[in-house]
Amino acid sequence: MLRCVLLRPASAVLLGLFLSGCGFNFLDEGREAWRDKAERACFREGRVIPSAFQQPGREIDGRGACGIEQPLKVSAFDGGRINLSSTYPLGCNITATTEAWLTNSVQPAALAWFGEPVIEVLSMGSYSCRPINHRRGAELSEHAFGNAIDVAGFKFASGRIVRVKTHWRRGAPEEQAFLRTVAAAACGPFTTVLGPGSNRLHEDHLHLDLARRGKTGRSVYCSPRLTPPAMPAPGLMVSLPPAEPMPAPQSLAERSMLYGYPNGETPAEEEGIAGTDDVLYGATPAAPAAALPPPPMPARQADERWLPPARVPLSYSE
Repeated sequence: MLRCVLLRPASAVLLGLFLSGCGFNFLDEGREAWRDKAERACFREGRVIPSAFQQPGREIDGRGACGIEQPLKVSAFDGGRINLSSTYPLGCNITATTEAWLTNSVQPAALAWFGEPVIEVLSMGSYSCRPINHRRGAELSEHAFGNAIDVAGFKFASGRIVRVKTHWRRGAPEEQAFLRTVAAAACGPFTTVLGPGSNRLHEDHLHLDLARRGKTGRSVYCSPRLTPPAMPAPGLMVSLPPAEPMPAPQSLAERSMLYGYPNGETPAEEEGIAGTDDVLYGATPAAPAAALPPPPMPARQADERWLPPARVPLSYSE
């Protein structure tokens, strides 16, 4: 009996220490009331219209305060034109804000810097019942409420992929500029934006969330603070020269084949009769065959490419 009495206080202390350091808020009384109210208002205002790409899911009732009352199973944005690398559960507000950011900021930047649209967002996750930065004893992350999304990169229509980890510091100038442009544009629509330079945990992705900050709940925290590079001038497009035309054939047989006479027959203009090509090119019926201009060759379609400015400011403050 004495042994039991002596161990109870120690056990209680150990249990208290264990629970206080878990970081999952097992003893939390529940989610803040504003969270579920904000999600209901989002649906009521029609900020997200459920579709095949953003389907309503069952309530997620996680440990302690974790969970989403009305989650959406999100597989794509912009009516299915921008895929998500996997289907993730997200709240209504973060879904609507991400959709607007992709449509109003990411796609214009993609077209400006690369001349092609983004077709997929490479994500590292959304809902996760865990503390901020996985630190024991820290407050719950916005991921614990489906109110955050991690973006690792973007896939373009041509198959090109631009990743935060690979291209933020070591990419081509236009790749670095694009990533800084979209990160800077996220600061404001999202209340938290974290990327490379904020801490070692965000060197490979952009963390975007809608945490309530300050008295109004709309205070913004972005790290690093970015000054986006100037966008390329509209229409800054160049065309590579077309392929060199084939030399004009010398023999009558070659000319006949080219003009559509497979058996080597004499074309009409060779007999002094004005043919179609004479009309187009102004040749006279009496002109000798050697004086005729070479027949038109189908030119290769110009290879159009967008060029970024020669110099792109890539500095940012940490």
